[in-house]
Amino acid sequence: MADWLDREIWKRNGTGEFRLPIPADGLLSEAPDEIWPGLMPCDLLPLVGDSDGNWVCVRADANNQMGEMVQWFHGGGDWMPWGKRLADAIVFEAVVERLPGPRRRLAIPAENPKQYFDPLNDPFVHWAFEHQSKAIRELLAEQTSSQESAEVLLRENIACEAVRCELVQDAMHQPWASRLNGKLANQLGMSWNDCISWMFDAGRMPGDVWNLLKEKLKLSDHDRGEQDWSAVETHCRAVIDATADSARQIAWAWDLLGYAVERRGDSSAAIDTYQQGANASSFTDQAVRMNSHWMQQEAAKFSVARLQKLDPNRVAESKYLSSLLATNTQSCRQQVVEYWMDQANQATSEVQRHERLMKAGWDVGVDSFGRYSTLLDCVAEAAEAAGQHARASLAKTHRRCLRNRYGV
Repeated sequence: MADWLDREIWKRNGTGEFRLPIPADGLLSEAPDEIWPGLMPCDLLPLVGDSDGNWVCVRADANNQMGEMVQWFHGGGDWMPWGKRLADAIVFEAVVERLPGPRRRLAIPAENPKQYFDPLNDPFVHWAFEHQSKAIRELLAEQTSSQESAEVLLRENIACEAVRCELVQDAMHQPWASRLNGKLANQLGMSWNDCISWMFDAGRMPGDVWNLLKEKLKLSDHDRGEQDWSAVETHCRAVIDATADSARQIAWAWDLLGYAVERRGDSSAAIDTYQQGANASSFTDQAVRMNSHWMQQEAAKFSVARLQKLDPNRVAESKYLSSLLATNTQSCRQQVVEYWMDQANQATSEVQRHERLMKAGWDVGVDSFGRYSTLLDCVAEAAEAAGQHARASLAKTHRRCLRNRYGV
């Protein structure tokens, strides 16, 4: 990161999707315009953006260091770890199109965001690859297979969670899914939510439905594809092992691991997995990309919805889990926020209090935008008291952005 600033790489523009860097003086301003207060977790500082309001951000850790890079999506506040360093995030963006998988996005862009991408002449790509091992540098010059490209990134520890997210989508991909949409499903007399559940798990689709789809969409048996839930389980376990820190738990990994275990008949292990997964932020579930949003009518989180199916008594006995069953979004958020605020008041250390306050704001979101004003003040205070000065400074910056932009 120091090299990015010292060599003034940020003064240039890239050619890829994330090609618009924030100037150094912008990073140091009292209230950077690029921060989305409230929607963006207050331990993030944007560094490089696209043209649609999405950002590659740096996350401050508890030791006042740069903890990781995060790709943050403005459309819903979703985020995904993109490596330990900015150079790693840029490398991932440069080669992601070469990885296995269907390239599902959280939202369909109006135009191809990488239509002008020229990696061999991109100043960001050249800078990022300078900071990599020989094996990674060779990815830029050589045409490797999609699987080999993924293996190199994982072996060299480059944006592993993001790489595994692509590999999980590849393992779950069914070719027929790209041929069906909500309008066509309605014409065929099918529930679109059922269709999403079949896209998620081929085993849920009745045989007569597949025969109908084959006939109406002119499909062959090859178009059905073959999901690899064993690979899903392997990748999800690896992501969970790498994100043991509670602040970095990734919901999609817990959700899919729980389902993979449930799918092979181990209900007891699935229940335990879902219970742990219920604590991960809903902003990390990648539900649209994973097609796991077919359970959203049941609960605010996939893991809680499945837990309710397998062990409803466990959910009923937990104030937190039962609050996530609320069918009204505002009511759910209010209950969850109040739960975490109460837990923060009962914390036995400032570190624990800070962690619970962050959950109050960015577990499922808040019920009222104005609530972030008090919450950000509390987060900054707790972080300062815990010796987490970088996080405290960022929370104060997000607070000023909230006040300047929205008057709250």
